Amino acid sequence: MAVVYICMLVVIVAFSLALMYLTRVRMLESAAQSHAPQPDSERYRPMLRLLAESDLNFGNSPALRRKLRSRRREMFRAYLRCLAKDYGRLLSGVRLVMVESGVDRPDLAKTLLRSRTLFAMTLCRIEVNLWLHALGIGKVDVSGLVDALDAMRTAMTVMTPATGAAF
Repeated sequence: MAVVYICMLVVIVAFSLALMYLTRVRMLESAAQSHAPQPDSERYRPMLRLLAESDLNFGNSPALRRKLRSRRREMFRAYLRCLAKDYGRLLSGVRLVMVESGVDRPDLAKTLLRSRTLFAMTLCRIEVNLWLHALGIGKVDVSGLVDALDAMRTAMTVMTPATGAAF
């Protein structure tokens, strides 16, 4: 009987993770192409230390620490949503430049697909780490996502002609 419960738990967890992944991919796909300036990764640098424990080592009130940690997680998630939208916009811009280009680049299309997949998987991993952080377990690292945003921004800059920017 215990094996049945374990199997059910595994199926539920796998389904939840698959659903989380699909929602993250959809979030990246829904980012609308706009004429806003290219996002600067410096905007997300504060996010790298927002959940650092060293900043929380003051005061003796556990309730205050919990509230501060919770508020910082909310701010972190807001940064994460903005980062995902910016990445999706850049991804959309690179796709648009690729489609409007006269050169067929299946290697670039494959790289973009891989990049989007890895970005969405990293978003899922960070979300799980945030849940664990709420329980007081582990740390959350987003440096990979900020680096991915930088790489996509660089690709967009290289692909876009200086005079007729598509982004």
